[in-house]
Amino acid sequence: MLVGRSSLRHRPQGLTTLATQADNKHARQSVDGQALANCASFLGLEQTNTSGLLPFEAMNASLTQSSGLAGPRSARSHRRSPLACRSASGQSTTKGTQVKLGKTGLQIAPLGAGTLAWGDPGNGFNKTYRKDDLTSAFEALSSGGINFFDTAEVYGYQGIGSGCQSEQLLGQLVKQHRATPGGAPLVVATKFFTVPWTNLLVGGGLRIGRQSMIKALRASLQRLGLDKVDLWQIHFPLPIWPQGTLADGLQEAIDLGLTSAVGVCNYNTSQMEEIHGLLASKNIPLASNQVKYSLTDRSPEMSGLLAKCKELDVTLIAHSPLAQGLLTDKNVGSGDKYSSVLKLMQFIGTVYGGASVTQVALNYLRAKGAVPIPGCKSKKQAEDLAAALNWELEENEVAMLDEKLDSLQ
Repeated sequence: MLVGRSSLRHRPQGLTTLATQADNKHARQSVDGQALANCASFLGLEQTNTSGLLPFEAMNASLTQSSGLAGPRSARSHRRSPLACRSASGQSTTKGTQVKLGKTGLQIAPLGAGTLAWGDPGNGFNKTYRKDDLTSAFEALSSGGINFFDTAEVYGYQGIGSGCQSEQLLGQLVKQHRATPGGAPLVVATKFFTVPWTNLLVGGGLRIGRQSMIKALRASLQRLGLDKVDLWQIHFPLPIWPQGTLADGLQEAIDLGLTSAVGVCNYNTSQMEEIHGLLASKNIPLASNQVKYSLTDRSPEMSGLLAKCKELDVTLIAHSPLAQGLLTDKNVGSGDKYSSVLKLMQFIGTVYGGASVTQVALNYLRAKGAVPIPGCKSKKQAEDLAAALNWELEENEVAMLDEKLDSLQ
């Protein structure tokens, strides 16, 4: 039951929009029957007509009654719903909107793309997908409004010799994009792997001290084919690397003009506060902290990390935002722990013209203030991800998802 939460006193506007469309024949025909069947199951309703489609009015009324979402829209909520703002042709109203990366001057789309699997045979490279697939994916992402691409020196390291490591593949595509007249500016991020013997994977010497950081960054730039990267990140904290040494290395990278901004990954709250302070003493902003964050793993919220990021104006970048593929349409009805959550997500997607579970999952994180970076290996995936920029979740819909997740704890 969705009760006892002040933000849930009124019916979500998106659901109101759906109910309003109940008599629109074309709207009825555009909604997937199986999605409605799953929604009916979630709401505990029976299908009531021979076409197999649950009437929109009954579904909306049931959700309103069971959740305590009754009455008119809140007087304080005056912005139009994303669905209502969209034109009949489905034109985007939010695509093109960008967010600032921390306190830096970099502007990125509120959704990026991760390249962990690029060039990695263990993730199917040259088996289930190939370089041409990544090219198509990249083009669909960039043309769809996504301008932020995240990689790392160890991603796909097996392909370094053949020019098919993640940084190499991304660098080739970035070069082609920047050579195309009218191409939108891209923001490229990579990482420094703190394990001393990383040289066994990517070459170079043993990693000890600040100078080994700079050598590693120069090697990354060579693989990317760039003179300068937009964001350079510490991949994860390691006790043998003092925070002061890492901060000195990040400062030197900026002083040498090898990166525009610096960030960290997989830092907890106290670790982030420490390096933030060290960099602040050098007048360098900590741009970002990239951590695991998804609808099924809300630890950045529970630990206070997300709140601290907002307080310090550090962008929280969310890796694994789809929970390794769990938060996708193919898992609706799977019967696992999150089955009811997936059905609710599919219902919310139906409200927004049939948006996928994937899009709902990404926009949930966007609503929380994070920048999700899902992996992408095909044009079809890329188009689905980019479509998430076309709309935003309502506050009440985010609260509904939170309430449902809380009930599973």
